[in-house]
Amino acid sequence: FHSRAVPNIKITPYLSRILQYTPFNNEVLLSILVYFDRIAKLQPGKFIVNSLNVHRLLIASIVVASKFTSDVFYTNARYAKVGGLPLLELNKLEMEFLFLCNFNLHVRLEAMQEY
Repeated sequence: FHSRAVPNIKITPYLSRILQYTPFNNEVLLSILVYFDRIAKLQPGKFIVNSLNVHRLLIASIVVASKFTSDVFYTNARYAKVGGLPLLELNKLEMEFLFLCNFNLHVRLEAMQEY
């Protein structure tokens, strides 16, 4: 997930851009928080979010959570364009994120309510 350099866009405007061009519901956002916590527990000390990986983690997690929780989601080509990544790279990031999650994507309502 690490990029070679810190992206020029800060994370808040990046998320705003994603929301503007590929809107998603709160369930997606809450699921992402749960996924990040799960990954941190599965890989203690290894899952570190920083300025070199946060953008890629965010777009990959949005793709995965949107596809799992929503009946309506966008193509990877659109997510890649909005996220500023080549399509092949986004496809790889999506797969890596699924493996980080051990393909465990279901989030119970009670878990979401904790956030």
